[in-house]
Amino acid sequence: MTFMALSCPQCSAPLPRVAIWRSVKCAACGSLVTRTEQLVRREDFRQAWKRMRSEAAAMGAGIVCGGVGYRPVQELGSGEISKVHLALRLGVMPALVVLKLSSAPTAAAAFAREAEVLRELQKTGDDVAGAFFSRLLPEVVAVGAVEDGGRHALVMRHPNGFWGSLAALSERFPAGLDPRHAVWIWRRMLDVLGFIHDHGWSHGDVRPEHALVHPEDHAVRLIGWASARKGADAKQKAADLSRSARVVQVLLHGGSGVKPANLPPALAQLVTQAAEDPGFCRTHGARGLDSLLRAAAHEAFGPPAFVPLIL
Repeated sequence: MTFMALSCPQCSAPLPRVAIWRSVKCAACGSLVTRTEQLVRREDFRQAWKRMRSEAAAMGAGIVCGGVGYRPVQELGSGEISKVHLALRLGVMPALVVLKLSSAPTAAAAFAREAEVLRELQKTGDDVAGAFFSRLLPEVVAVGAVEDGGRHALVMRHPNGFWGSLAALSERFPAGLDPRHAVWIWRRMLDVLGFIHDHGWSHGDVRPEHALVHPEDHAVRLIGWASARKGADAKQKAADLSRSARVVQVLLHGGSGVKPANLPPALAQLVTQAAEDPGFCRTHGARGLDSLLRAAAHEAFGPPAFVPLIL
């Protein structure tokens, strides 16, 4: 058994056991003692915080929402009602964020709706599965009017490692994506849709622009939740699944819209039927489609294997 003597380095007086994990004041000499190699005093931290605020104010904040400044770094894309930017949150704790800025009057209500949906979805499921799937959803940082008199903003945490949307991925492979990649992309989409469907939600607007891809981790994140609905019926859930199949068709066919020659027949049949027959999707659901997809992929490619997505 190893014994540890806790004593003040200033006067050698004994220290209480709590000195193992936090700073303590020596009862004998009054010295502040800590076991850590580095210690930041409160006053030093406050001074650094004040300097950071002064420097941020001197730089100027391009966009101010909720009292916090954000500086756009790069435009990521644009839609019907907004422009999306990679931005830097200014202040004591700088961080990269995704900043959606309104370009139409209807954006304010859409941003508020999307933030409401995402915050409620983050609370969905109090088990391990809920904790896992909440990590696959966008996380709201701020939403509201921009302090410039006209625009509105929705700020979300930047999803590290995600390369871009499935629309951009389709443009990157105009001749069509390797079907092996289409399999895992569709499976990731079905995972998320299955989870929200099980909890009574529908996405309502599944399309290539509303899904981000992580090439290294083979992950997919659905975005664009303004049209999501709680208490969704079977028809709305089936529509999500049919749209997800149409997204896969876009990836497989590329810019030509023609079915590629290397597409296995069983996989082609499944994607086509799911895309064109909502009743088929309603019957099988997300879990059933995933099972059929795994079977078709095994028939075409054999046992699962990790195939790097090179961009």
